[in-house]
Amino acid sequence: MNQHKNRSLARVRAFRASGQLFSFANIAAAAAFALIAIAATGPAARAQSVTATASAPQQQPGTVELEAYVVSASRTAQNVKLTPSSVTSISLSHMENLQIPDLRTALQTIPGVNVSETGGAAGSQSAIYIRGANRNQTLFLIDGIRMNAEDWTGNYANYLGAADLAGFDRVEVLRGPQSTLYGSAAMGGVVSLETARGRGSAHGSVSIEGGSFNSIGGTAAIAGRKPLMSGLSASPQSLSYSASLSASYTENDRDYNIFRQASGSTRIEYQLADSFTAGFTYRGLRSHYEEPGPVGDPTQAGDLNLNLDIATVYVDWSPIAAFDTRLTYGWVQNIYDWVNRDGSWPSNAHSTRNVIDWQNTWRAIEQIQVVAGVNAEWSHYDSGDAPASERLASAYINVVANPVKNLELTAGVRGDDYSTLDSHATWRAGAAYRIEQSKTTFRATYGTGFNAPAPQYAQGGGHYAPSPDLKPEKSKGWDIGVEQDLWNDRITLGATYFRNDFDNKFAWDYGSYPYPTYNIPDATTKGVETYIYARPVDNMGVQIAYTYLDTRDNNGACLPRMPRHVLAADVNYQFTKRLFAGVGFNWVGGRPVDSSWATSEMPSYSTVRLYGGYEVCSGLKLKLRLENLFNKKYDTVAGYPALPFGVFGGIEWKF
Repeated sequence: MNQHKNRSLARVRAFRASGQLFSFANIAAAAAFALIAIAATGPAARAQSVTATASAPQQQPGTVELEAYVVSASRTAQNVKLTPSSVTSISLSHMENLQIPDLRTALQTIPGVNVSETGGAAGSQSAIYIRGANRNQTLFLIDGIRMNAEDWTGNYANYLGAADLAGFDRVEVLRGPQSTLYGSAAMGGVVSLETARGRGSAHGSVSIEGGSFNSIGGTAAIAGRKPLMSGLSASPQSLSYSASLSASYTENDRDYNIFRQASGSTRIEYQLADSFTAGFTYRGLRSHYEEPGPVGDPTQAGDLNLNLDIATVYVDWSPIAAFDTRLTYGWVQNIYDWVNRDGSWPSNAHSTRNVIDWQNTWRAIEQIQVVAGVNAEWSHYDSGDAPASERLASAYINVVANPVKNLELTAGVRGDDYSTLDSHATWRAGAAYRIEQSKTTFRATYGTGFNAPAPQYAQGGGHYAPSPDLKPEKSKGWDIGVEQDLWNDRITLGATYFRNDFDNKFAWDYGSYPYPTYNIPDATTKGVETYIYARPVDNMGVQIAYTYLDTRDNNGACLPRMPRHVLAADVNYQFTKRLFAGVGFNWVGGRPVDSSWATSEMPSYSTVRLYGGYEVCSGLKLKLRLENLFNKKYDTVAGYPALPFGVFGGIEWKF
């Protein structure tokens, strides 16, 4: 035991000793990146100032940038006004304008979404709850590749807690059962993120921010698209590229709560005419987080080291105008290492997934589009004493029909075959109709979903006893909604009623060890999502998202961590050509008990944030934000207080 403890302590000391190397490596990488950016942009960058979305129309900073199309709803580009699915797509440049600092905060602005933070501070584990579905029932995608699995060695919680917005292009949140297109874990919905594509002339940005809690961070990014001439073809060719690098450090507010991270991303894409595209994406994250544990229980304090890598290689070919085929290979590696502060209870969770996805899109006639494909995955999970492997083969088909103008119908079916359980089928259907005269859209969907058990649950290993009769979690859900554009499209408002019924949820018998896994009876979630996006005057932007949620287990009790009310609002204004400012407001109310062993309900809370920017000269901007303005004391997970009032300032240069 002493030898084991000494080895664990040695690992902790070794990591702390490498902290200086970590910092120097960040500085060196940032300096090299800046030199590459200057060299890559060349005379074109010095000749004129362009924004990170140079090919897009120029907009006021406060304008709510709702994307004109979405991809996640049908796995192909689709008019957001006609999709039957409840989906929100917002560019990350808009989040940057609102000075939203990280991914988990960005997700909280979207209707139907609630995010909890186990730790309450930057770097702590975070979980997404969509329409009352549990965190393991939300699928998390980056560049089309599944990040998470039911197995705890392959979840997204640590990545979400550490990830910033650098290098992303947009975020799409698809709500309701989505297993027909995406398979396991998409029972509540899908969060899909895309690495930015290079567009327009060479351009880039450099920013640095610091403030409360001894926080400091910086980001550098370059992107562009360059025409090519080669002997491969006489057709037009191009090479697009984007790359980002970021690093940050904060001590948070509690003792023993330091967080530091370095991350980077890139996309390189070659295009031949409009018929052939080949590309590569990569995103990596390295982070270290000191977890102080819940208040009053220092025995749970420890050090968390996270290394995450995700890469894709893809080819997109259109042999004829009516047919596209896309072949993607993806690789995900998640390395999670934990050790208690005293060196005891080391925990190592490593997972690797290889993915091959072949998708085909056929526009049979002008009114019908068919998307069909096959997917194969090989996953390996290792938590030290319980290595496990899992294979998956699946096939799907989805049909989108437009029988008459402004009417869209969709229906699909999917089959998934896991090596650890029997085959499982899901299906989904939906309809949307837009009345052009009144600019009103009606939409409705019904679908089924499922969540496969971790291999350890069924086969045993680690903390779990074999449970061969375990069934996958299942759900069925439906929604119906309306969206209305008013006042020459200056105002968009909408409301959606939803209901989800869950069955065979996973539970564990903690009365014996190792823990048997079993299925429990059904649970129900239902509620209403509402939103308003408005531009009452040219210089003002307004967005409001409110969700009412009612969740019940089979005994009629509210589900843990599922608040009844969630409201997120923001108002911003361009006061002068150079001065921009705004205010954000969040309210979470009607919170049930935090977990099955808690005894009292969580109190409601509200927070206010102020932010502003001043453009000193073309491309150079000063920024200031005040978080938790009134210093509210609250926690999203019991025992882990959120950060108090904080002030942060920075400078950004776009060239």
